[in-house]
Amino acid sequence: MDRFLPFLVRAGVAAAAAFAACAVALVLTVPTGWLQVLLTVTAVIFLPVVLVGAAVIESDRRNPVGWIFWMAGIALPLSTACGVPAEAAFGHGDGSIPIPAVLSIIGDLGAVLAVPLIGTFGVLLFPDGRLGGRRGLARVSIAALIGLSIWALFSPDLIDFSTVDNPIGAGGTIGGLIDALVIVILLMAPLTALTSRALLLRSRTTEDPALRKGIRLAARWSFAIPLAYLACAVAGLSTGATAPITAAENCAALAIGLASWVGIVRYGLFDTRTVVNRALVYGALTAALVGMYLTVSVVLGVYFDGVAPGVVATGAAALAVLPLRDVLQRRVNRMLYGLRDQPGAVFTQLGDRLEAAAALDDILPAAARTVADALRSPYVAIEVGGEVLAAAGRPTGGAEEIVALPFAGETIGRLLLETRGPGDRFGRADQTLLAGLARQIAVAARTVTLTTALQHSREHLVSAREEERRRLRRDLHDGLGPTLAGIALGIDTARRALPNGAGPATDEMLTGLRRETERAVAEIRRIAYDLRPPILDELGLCGALREQAARLGGAVVQFPPVVPVLPAAVEIAAYRIVVEALTNAARHAPGAPVTVSLAVGARVDVEIADEGLGIPDGFLAGVGITSMRERAVELGGDCTVGRRLPRGTLVRAHLPIGATP
Repeated sequence: MDRFLPFLVRAGVAAAAAFAACAVALVLTVPTGWLQVLLTVTAVIFLPVVLVGAAVIESDRRNPVGWIFWMAGIALPLSTACGVPAEAAFGHGDGSIPIPAVLSIIGDLGAVLAVPLIGTFGVLLFPDGRLGGRRGLARVSIAALIGLSIWALFSPDLIDFSTVDNPIGAGGTIGGLIDALVIVILLMAPLTALTSRALLLRSRTTEDPALRKGIRLAARWSFAIPLAYLACAVAGLSTGATAPITAAENCAALAIGLASWVGIVRYGLFDTRTVVNRALVYGALTAALVGMYLTVSVVLGVYFDGVAPGVVATGAAALAVLPLRDVLQRRVNRMLYGLRDQPGAVFTQLGDRLEAAAALDDILPAAARTVADALRSPYVAIEVGGEVLAAAGRPTGGAEEIVALPFAGETIGRLLLETRGPGDRFGRADQTLLAGLARQIAVAARTVTLTTALQHSREHLVSAREEERRRLRRDLHDGLGPTLAGIALGIDTARRALPNGAGPATDEMLTGLRRETERAVAEIRRIAYDLRPPILDELGLCGALREQAARLGGAVVQFPPVVPVLPAAVEIAAYRIVVEALTNAARHAPGAPVTVSLAVGARVDVEIADEGLGIPDGFLAGVGITSMRERAVELGGDCTVGRRLPRGTLVRAHLPIGATP
């Protein structure tokens, strides 16, 4: 039985499509009225309802909602396919259509199993198939459906053709009682309104947010059915013409089907992709087959008579469709399932994206996007050390799959994936693919974490170095330097205090000591200046940059009114970058206006723009530009040098302030 059910469900979807196609073909070939044309259109657009039912059945075969939608989605196209030839036979006396009365009865029963069934039990049981506290409405709905079925089957006259006797209709008093069951139609408006209200109330008491939104969406759209029945009742009581309202009832039921479909797909209640996959493939194949057949038969019919064009067209269509099926299947599979069945393509795509990652921060997001695209997962996250380093998509609350990231015999993190809904599961082949991807991602994650740790260590080392240089300069300048200067003065004092007859040897010795002391003071001053530009300590960053700008050509400087105390490494890097950029501007664009801008927030942003001729195409970075970039990279920032529009050169550097020891 378990093997037969999937075939039955798919056969039902195919049958619904075939009935709709048959109705269209009959409308185009058999003389009929505009009402049947309208009903045929509604039968075609009603096909999503059977897909909703099939999707629910595929996810949970014990859920009666799926079977209700599936049955209704078949019944309405069947009703239309039977109604068109029946009307043609009774309306135009076409005796070539057999047993039109039986077709009319089948069509009427199909109509009862479509809109009324969805409007009652389809709404009451949505989405999990449980009645809860709505058993009273369920009993009334059963009575109404039974009454409508008896009326459609055993009414003395055919429902749609009151002048034609029903071959299986009841006569006499029983026939009159059955005919009176038409009043059930008038009761359908309040009955379906109550079922819609019950579903809306259920949405308000549902705890799961996604489920609540999906139920509320279907409940609101379900009110279209009682409105259609109300319009039918008003039209019947006022004009007696209720047939056109049937099309409105069909569209109302379609609205519920579409709302349910949106709720299922958007809020992940069931996995619809299996059904959509087959519907798209076989729908496209059917369209291609019909198109090829019609094209070949029409073209050959111009030159040949008899059955030859039809036979050739059939063979040509079959030969064209056979290879087309594989192409369509691959395309649809990729659209709905990604690259699950093409592991080689997945690994190639992963390699290409990792290779194209321009920065370290782009590597793991590229890997997460690759997994999300390959498996059509709404959310993929890469977690290392308890921290999510990269993610693709947003969490939807679907089933979660966790895959370990193994590296060198240990687990360094996890790959987290979400499915599209409770009905979606990763199969064995998907697990194998994920295991292979996890090994590749683990290598990338390890590389990223080690490189990041190395960069952080480098930033702290540079920052600690500059802070130590600032301390050493301060100690040399304020401590050792004055001490040596004091010693020099002490030597001079000692020389003056010596008696006149101390001798030339003593004087020469003191002169030598004075000279060596002066040389030591100069060397200490040189060391202090090399450790850190003294102008930074004397004027601060903004003052130092103004001084350099004035000395190198009078550049316009733009600084914030208040600049906080910056780490020594950031301060010296910003200063060196601006000085180098101003030097290049003075050398390569003499006399051109230059603007220096400084902004301080979570990072220091520096811009130096000149209006010279700009950097030529294909230039090679020299020592100065390389040095600027290295200073920025040392702190985890970046520095770019490029053309400035409409002319000139623009140097832009971003230096994170967080680089502190």
